[in-house]
Amino acid sequence: MSSGIRTPLSKGQKIGLAVAFYLIVKPVFNGLVLGGALAPLAIGLAALICLYFGVKWSNTVIAILLMLGACAYMPENIRHLGFNSYLVYLLEGIADMLCAVVLAFHPDIRRHCKLSN
Repeated sequence: MSSGIRTPLSKGQKIGLAVAFYLIVKPVFNGLVLGGALAPLAIGLAALICLYFGVKWSNTVIAILLMLGACAYMPENIRHLGFNSYLVYLLEGIADMLCAVVLAFHPDIRRHCKLSN
């Protein structure tokens, strides 16, 4: 039985959830504004669940996926840079890289994702 007392979120959970919310908002924005697919929304929802519960190695796996995706499209976005959708995608790629670095190296997130079973 639950006693009704909720424990506050750890700092690692809060940072991880902020990244996960970014991963949810990103495909919605792309779908509505730039006409992209909403299928990546599932990745954001999976990240939200994994980072909330601190699934072991989830921070590392999500960071690798973010970095691979950002690096794969970065040359094309730079090559076609102008005031168009490529600028948005370039900024999005930079944000993805920053989120990947935070997920992989922030000590609070690493601690949170190592404490789970």
